[in-house]
Amino acid sequence: MNEDAKKKLFIKSLEMIETLSNELNNSCFIDCGPRLELVHQCIQISIKHNIGINYLLVEELSLQAMILFRAQFEAVVRAYWLLFLATNNQVTKLKFNWTFEEQFQSDTCPMINEMLTQLLKANLPAQSVIEHLSNFKKYHLKQLNSFVHIGKQSFTRNNVGFDNKMVLTLMRQSNNLITVATQIMLKHAIPDNQKFIKFLMKEYRECFFLDEDVDLTIKTKIDHYFN
Repeated sequence: MNEDAKKKLFIKSLEMIETLSNELNNSCFIDCGPRLELVHQCIQISIKHNIGINYLLVEELSLQAMILFRAQFEAVVRAYWLLFLATNNQVTKLKFNWTFEEQFQSDTCPMINEMLTQLLKANLPAQSVIEHLSNFKKYHLKQLNSFVHIGKQSFTRNNVGFDNKMVLTLMRQSNNLITVATQIMLKHAIPDNQKFIKFLMKEYRECFFLDEDVDLTIKTKIDHYFN
C-alpha cells in the first residue's frame, strides 16, 4: 500500500462530501427553530473537521489529525444531544447574540461522556445510532483524549508513526461520522430523506469503514482487553 492510496481516498472522500453537501443544500427541512439550526451547525463543523482530518492524514500530520478527530466526534454527539435532550435554556445560551460580554459567558452543556450517558438512557428513536456512537467512545475516546492532552498516545505514535493501512482506516472512520451526523438532518427533511445515506454509502463504498471491514481477530483481542 503506497502514498497514492491515501491521496486517491482523499480525493474520493472530497467527491463524496460534495455530493452529500449538495443534497443538504438542496433539501427543505422542518422548521424546528434555533434547536435544529444549532444541530445543522454541528453537522457543518463535523464535515469541515472531516476534511481537515483527511488532509492532515494525507500530509503525514497524523497526531494533529487525531486531535481534530476527537473534536469531530464531539460535534456529532452534541448534534444528537442538542436535538433530543438539551433544555430550551441550554439552546438559548448557545444561540447567542454576538455581544462582547456574551463571548465570556460559559454554557451549561455537559461533557461528552455525560451527553452519551443521557442519550443512551433516553431510549430514543435513534437508539441504534447512539449505540454506535457509544461503541466509538468505548474503543477510541481514551486514545483520542490522550492525543489532545499530549499523553502516552502522543509520545508512542510520535515515535512509531501510523502505517498506511491504519491511516486509510482512520480516514474512513472519520467519513463514517459525517454520515451519522447528516442522517439526523435528513430525518428532518421534507420528505424524510434518510435513504440518501444508504445511497451515498453504496455509491462511495470505498470511503467508509463498515462492520464487514472489521478484523474479527483484532476486535476479539481488543474486546478481551476491555473486559
